[in-house]
Amino acid sequence: MTPTWIYNEPGQVTVPILLYHHVEGDVSYSRYYVSVPDFRAQMQALHDWGYTAIPISLLLDALIKGAELPEKPIVITFDDGNRNIYDNAFPIMQEFGFPGVFYIVANRLNSGTNIAHVPELKEMLAVGWEIGSHSYTHSDLTLDHSIAQYEILQSKLDIEDALGIKVQTFAYPYGTIDPYLAQKVQDYGYRAGMGLGASATHTWGTMFYLSRIEIQGDYTVTDMAARLPWKDNK
Repeated sequence: MTPTWIYNEPGQVTVPILLYHHVEGDVSYSRYYVSVPDFRAQMQALHDWGYTAIPISLLLDALIKGAELPEKPIVITFDDGNRNIYDNAFPIMQEFGFPGVFYIVANRLNSGTNIAHVPELKEMLAVGWEIGSHSYTHSDLTLDHSIAQYEILQSKLDIEDALGIKVQTFAYPYGTIDPYLAQKVQDYGYRAGMGLGASATHTWGTMFYLSRIEIQGDYTVTDMAARLPWKDNK
Protein backbone atom coordinates (compact mmCIF):
# COMPACT_ATOMS: atom_id res chain seq x y z
CA MET A 1 0.00 0.00 0.00
CA THR A 2 1.36 3.40 -0.98
CA PRO A 3 1.68 5.70 2.06
CA THR A 4 0.12 9.14 2.18
CA TRP A 5 2.74 11.90 2.31
CA ILE A 6 1.92 14.98 4.39
CA TYR A 7 3.77 18.29 4.62
CA ASN A 8 5.46 18.76 8.01
CA GLU A 9 5.96 22.35 9.14
CA PRO A 10 9.49 23.17 10.37
CA GLY A 11 10.30 23.27 14.07
CA GLN A 12 9.01 19.89 15.24
CA VAL A 13 8.62 16.36 13.88
CA THR A 14 7.30 13.12 15.29
CA VAL A 15 9.43 10.33 13.87
CA PRO A 16 10.64 7.43 16.03
CA ILE A 17 14.34 6.67 15.59
CA LEU A 18 15.30 3.09 16.42
CA LEU A 19 18.80 2.04 17.47
CA TYR A 20 20.38 -1.38 16.99
CA HIS A 21 23.97 -2.57 17.52
CA HIS A 22 24.16 -6.21 16.39
CA VAL A 23 21.79 -8.45 14.42
CA GLU A 24 23.16 -11.96 14.67
CA GLY A 25 22.32 -15.56 15.49
CA ASP A 26 19.13 -17.45 16.24
CA VAL A 27 18.85 -16.42 19.89
CA SER A 28 19.36 -13.01 21.45
CA TYR A 29 21.92 -13.27 24.25
CA SER A 30 22.64 -9.72 25.39
CA ARG A 31 21.33 -6.18 25.38
CA TYR A 32 23.24 -5.36 22.22
CA TYR A 33 22.48 -8.49 20.17
CA VAL A 34 19.10 -8.88 18.47
CA SER A 35 18.63 -12.29 16.86
CA VAL A 36 17.98 -12.54 13.13
CA PRO A 37 14.48 -14.05 13.64
CA ASP A 38 13.56 -11.32 16.12
CA PHE A 39 14.83 -8.60 13.80
CA ARG A 40 12.84 -10.01 10.90
CA ALA A 41 9.72 -10.13 13.06
CA GLN A 42 10.25 -6.50 14.09
CA MET A 43 10.70 -5.32 10.50
CA GLN A 44 7.64 -7.34 9.43
CA ALA A 45 5.61 -5.68 12.19
CA LEU A 46 6.71 -2.20 11.15
CA HIS A 47 5.74 -3.01 7.56
CA ASP A 48 2.37 -4.43 8.61
CA TRP A 49 1.63 -1.38 10.76
CA GLY A 50 2.20 0.92 7.81
CA TYR A 51 5.57 2.42 8.70
CA THR A 52 7.80 3.89 6.01
CA ALA A 53 11.52 3.97 6.79
CA ILE A 54 13.16 7.25 5.81
CA PRO A 55 16.78 8.47 5.86
CA ILE A 56 17.82 10.76 8.69
CA SER A 57 18.44 13.52 6.13
CA LEU A 58 14.72 13.66 5.34
CA LEU A 59 13.83 13.92 9.02
CA LEU A 60 16.25 16.84 9.30
CA ASP A 61 14.85 18.52 6.19
CA ALA A 62 11.37 18.36 7.72
CA LEU A 63 12.59 19.64 11.08
CA ILE A 64 14.73 22.48 9.74
CA LYS A 65 12.87 23.81 6.73
CA GLY A 66 9.71 21.73 6.37
CA ALA A 67 9.22 18.77 4.05
CA GLU A 68 6.71 16.11 3.11
CA LEU A 69 6.87 12.96 5.24
CA PRO A 70 5.01 9.66 4.95
CA GLU A 71 2.10 9.16 7.30
CA LYS A 72 4.06 6.88 9.67
CA PRO A 73 7.75 7.67 9.20
CA ILE A 74 10.52 5.88 11.06
CA VAL A 75 14.34 6.06 11.02
CA ILE A 76 16.27 2.82 11.67
CA THR A 77 19.86 3.28 12.84
CA PHE A 78 22.76 0.95 13.63
CA ASP A 79 25.85 1.87 15.67
CA ASP A 80 29.47 0.65 15.55
CA GLY A 81 29.84 -0.54 11.93
CA ASN A 82 29.47 -4.24 12.70
CA ARG A 83 29.66 -6.61 9.73
CA ASN A 84 26.57 -8.52 10.88
CA ILE A 85 24.44 -5.50 10.00
CA TYR A 86 25.51 -5.85 6.38
CA ASP A 87 25.21 -9.65 6.45
CA ASN A 88 21.91 -9.96 8.34
CA ALA A 89 19.98 -6.70 8.80
CA PHE A 90 20.66 -5.19 5.38
CA PRO A 91 19.07 -7.99 3.28
CA ILE A 92 16.01 -8.15 5.52
CA MET A 93 15.49 -4.40 5.26
CA GLN A 94 15.92 -4.63 1.51
CA GLU A 95 13.01 -7.07 1.39
CA PHE A 96 10.77 -4.44 2.98
CA GLY A 97 12.22 -1.48 1.09
CA PHE A 98 13.59 0.05 4.29
CA PRO A 99 16.74 2.19 4.12
CA GLY A 100 18.83 2.52 7.27
CA VAL A 101 21.51 4.73 8.79
CA PHE A 102 24.85 3.11 9.71
CA TYR A 103 27.15 4.85 12.23
CA ILE A 104 30.81 3.97 11.68
CA VAL A 105 33.81 4.17 14.01
CA ALA A 106 36.39 5.69 11.68
CA ASN A 107 39.50 3.87 12.88
CA ARG A 108 37.77 0.52 12.38
CA LEU A 109 37.21 1.00 8.64
CA ASN A 110 38.57 -2.10 6.88
CA SER A 111 40.05 -3.25 10.20
CA GLY A 112 38.87 -6.86 10.41
CA THR A 113 36.37 -9.57 9.55
CA ASN A 114 33.77 -8.37 12.06
CA ILE A 115 33.53 -4.84 10.63
CA ALA A 116 31.74 -3.75 7.45
CA HIS A 117 34.34 -2.64 4.90
CA VAL A 118 34.20 0.14 2.33
CA PRO A 119 32.81 -2.01 -0.54
CA GLU A 120 29.90 -3.18 1.65
CA LEU A 121 29.22 0.36 2.84
CA LYS A 122 29.19 1.62 -0.75
CA GLU A 123 26.71 -1.11 -1.67
CA MET A 124 24.42 0.08 1.12
CA LEU A 125 24.80 3.71 0.08
CA ALA A 126 23.82 2.82 -3.48
CA VAL A 127 20.36 1.68 -2.37
CA GLY A 128 19.52 4.63 -0.14
CA TRP A 129 21.27 3.99 3.16
CA GLU A 130 23.15 6.82 4.86
CA ILE A 131 26.45 6.63 6.75
CA GLY A 132 27.28 8.75 9.78
CA SER A 133 30.18 9.08 12.20
CA HIS A 134 30.33 7.29 15.55
CA SER A 135 33.63 9.04 16.42
CA TYR A 136 37.20 8.03 15.61
CA THR A 137 37.91 5.51 18.39
CA HIS A 138 34.56 5.11 20.21
CA SER A 139 35.82 6.93 23.33
CA ASP A 140 33.51 8.55 25.87
CA LEU A 141 34.07 12.16 24.82
CA THR A 142 32.58 13.61 28.00
CA LEU A 143 35.63 12.32 29.89
CA ASP A 144 38.25 14.19 27.86
CA HIS A 145 37.33 17.26 25.83
CA SER A 146 40.90 17.53 24.52
CA ILE A 147 40.24 14.69 22.08
CA ALA A 148 36.88 16.01 20.90
CA GLN A 149 38.16 17.78 17.79
CA TYR A 150 39.98 14.70 16.53
CA GLU A 151 37.18 12.29 17.41
CA ILE A 152 34.40 14.41 15.92
CA LEU A 153 36.07 16.19 13.01
CA GLN A 154 38.72 13.72 11.85
CA SER A 155 36.24 10.86 11.86
CA LYS A 156 33.98 12.88 9.58
CA LEU A 157 36.81 13.70 7.19
CA ASP A 158 38.11 10.12 7.03
CA ILE A 159 34.68 8.61 6.37
CA GLU A 160 33.94 11.22 3.73
CA ASP A 161 37.26 10.52 2.03
CA ALA A 162 36.80 6.74 2.11
CA LEU A 163 33.22 6.75 0.82
CA GLY A 164 33.02 9.92 -1.26
CA ILE A 165 30.00 11.23 0.63
CA LYS A 166 28.99 14.10 2.89
CA VAL A 167 28.62 12.87 6.48
CA GLN A 168 25.64 14.69 7.97
CA THR A 169 25.13 13.22 11.46
CA PHE A 170 27.19 12.15 14.47
CA ALA A 171 26.23 9.45 16.98
CA TYR A 172 27.76 10.09 20.41
CA PRO A 173 29.66 7.06 21.75
CA TYR A 174 27.71 5.48 24.62
CA GLY A 175 25.03 8.15 24.11
CA THR A 176 26.93 10.48 26.45
CA ILE A 177 26.88 14.20 25.76
CA ASP A 178 27.41 17.60 27.32
CA PRO A 179 26.89 21.14 25.97
CA TYR A 180 30.53 21.42 24.84
CA LEU A 181 30.31 18.32 22.66
CA ALA A 182 26.96 19.33 21.20
CA GLN A 183 28.47 22.66 20.18
CA LYS A 184 31.51 20.99 18.63
CA VAL A 185 29.33 18.64 16.58
CA GLN A 186 27.55 21.71 15.24
CA ASP A 187 30.79 23.67 14.72
CA TYR A 188 32.38 20.85 12.71
CA GLY A 189 29.63 20.83 10.12
CA TYR A 190 27.21 18.13 11.17
CA ARG A 191 23.49 18.74 10.76
CA ALA A 192 22.55 16.80 13.92
CA GLY A 193 23.76 14.61 16.76
CA MET A 194 22.25 11.27 17.74
CA GLY A 195 21.70 10.25 21.33
CA LEU A 196 19.44 7.99 23.39
CA GLY A 197 15.96 8.45 24.81
CA ALA A 198 12.32 7.45 24.67
CA SER A 199 10.73 10.31 22.76
CA ALA A 200 9.70 10.15 19.10
CA THR A 201 9.22 13.92 18.93
CA HIS A 202 12.14 16.14 17.95
CA THR A 203 12.47 19.93 17.90
CA TRP A 204 14.98 22.57 16.85
CA GLY A 205 16.22 22.55 20.44
CA THR A 206 17.06 18.83 20.38
CA MET A 207 18.78 18.65 16.99
CA PHE A 208 22.18 17.90 18.49
CA TYR A 209 20.85 15.21 20.81
CA LEU A 210 18.09 13.51 18.88
CA SER A 211 16.36 10.81 20.91
CA ARG A 212 16.86 7.24 19.70
CA ILE A 213 14.90 4.28 21.05
CA GLU A 214 17.28 1.39 21.69
CA ILE A 215 15.88 -2.02 20.71
CA GLN A 216 17.48 -4.48 23.10
CA GLY A 217 18.15 -8.16 22.59
CA ASP A 218 15.31 -9.46 24.75
CA TYR A 219 12.61 -7.19 23.30
CA THR A 220 9.59 -8.84 21.72
CA VAL A 221 7.52 -7.22 19.00
CA THR A 222 5.12 -6.20 21.77
CA ASP A 223 7.98 -4.53 23.66
CA MET A 224 8.94 -2.62 20.53
CA ALA A 225 5.33 -1.61 19.89
CA ALA A 226 5.05 -0.16 23.39
CA ARG A 227 7.81 2.29 22.50
CA LEU A 228 6.30 3.48 19.21
CA PRO A 229 3.72 6.21 18.58
CA TRP A 230 1.74 4.15 16.05
CA LYS A 231 1.03 0.43 16.10
CA ASP A 232 -1.49 -2.12 14.86
CA ASN A 233 -2.42 0.16 11.96
CA LYS A 234 -3.59 2.84 14.43
